[in-house]
Amino acid sequence: MFGLRYHVASLAAVFLALAVGILLGVAISGKVSDAEESLQQERRQQLEEDLEQANARADAAGRSGEAAEELVERTYPALMEGRLEDAGVAVAFLGPVDGTVRAEVERALSDAGSGSPVRVVALDVPVDALELQNRLEGDEVLASYAGDGGDFGELGEELGSELAEGGETPLWSALQSDLVEERSGASSPEVDGAVVVASWRPEAVEGDGDAQAEAEAESRATSTLMEGIVRGLETSGLPVVGVSTSDQPSELSELYRARGISSVDDVDAPAGRLALALLLAGAEPGHYGVKDTAADGVVPPLDSLPEGE
Repeated sequence: MFGLRYHVASLAAVFLALAVGILLGVAISGKVSDAEESLQQERRQQLEEDLEQANARADAAGRSGEAAEELVERTYPALMEGRLEDAGVAVAFLGPVDGTVRAEVERALSDAGSGSPVRVVALDVPVDALELQNRLEGDEVLASYAGDGGDFGELGEELGSELAEGGETPLWSALQSDLVEERSGASSPEVDGAVVVASWRPEAVEGDGDAQAEAEAESRATSTLMEGIVRGLETSGLPVVGVSTSDQPSELSELYRARGISSVDDVDAPAGRLALALLLAGAEPGHYGVKDTAADGVVPPLDSLPEGE
């Protein structure tokens, strides 16, 4: 009898302990759940506050940029007048002529007192690597520029130097029919700066192995030639600026940055034309405009007005 009572009491104690455990578990779980919910709520609030602050900063930056552009538009004529008085500028299209960009560049030069570009050249691309290689190797004077494995960087560099320095331009003259789509202006005068327009980009080619290999050879030949031309312009010591319009892809600015020259991404706007004139006049090199790639602002620092103002 004693044993039965003992077992009943033991079972009752076990059930009581289970009940107490369940109650404690529920209570603790409720507290943990409340704590987690409170923590999540705090996190949500913090994220919302961070988002609001980010939006406020973006709005402020946008208003600042808009204010800068508006200020430039109002003061554009005074800021541009005489900025490039009598300066000679060369324009190099790395590809076919882009009429819109050309008109905006010429407008900027005219507004700044430079007048028309001294000379303009546009490349006939893509380059036929094998044909150009044979053309160079077949000429005793040009043979030293024959590309090594389709690399025409050395040839491009000499072409860039000729474009900047003027005078005799034997390479441009010799390769006119091979590389030039359009060439205008005087070749003799030296220039004070150069504008580069990347108007060609390689296209993806689908097809068999031969077609793919030919396209890759053309792309390599063209790219190395263009890189060489920009390098030749830059090593001349002149200001060299790559330009694009506000509706063109940002990758163009990245391309100019990769080739080590300044850039303006909104040459179709007053601020962009002013930035171009300032850079050609010797302002702080950098990347200017309205896109994310314009790391240095809308326009270079305006240290002073042109002489005579």
